Amino acid sequence: MRIAVKGSFKFTEKERITQPQDFRKVMKFGRRISSRSFILFIHKNECAFHRLGIVAKKEIGPATFRNRMRRYIREFFRLHKHHVKGCYDFILMIKKGCSINRGQEAEEELSRLFIL
Repeated sequence: MRIAVKGSFKFTEKERITQPQDFRKVMKFGRRISSRSFILFIHKNECAFHRLGIVAKKEIGPATFRNRMRRYIREFFRLHKHHVKGCYDFILMIKKGCSINRGQEAEEELSRLFIL
């Protein structure tokens, strides 16, 4: 049985922030919201869609942990981007000392951060 869902739940290449100048612009002029494990920078964009950039520095932990956190964040964004009104650029920075071990923990904290 298939369930019809309106909209695309893909995380396409155009929805990624990749250019360093875009990261700098959002982090300098955007609104900053902090939680226990993340810092979220939000800035209105000129596109017709949301864009996401993730900052995971080496001081956070080993590569496997950083990659797992990126996967959790991308998956959360992919599933919940339709709930945010408007068109924004999001930069999500993972804080040093982040102790999230499961996807469920990441989802709970990210949903509080994005206020869904």
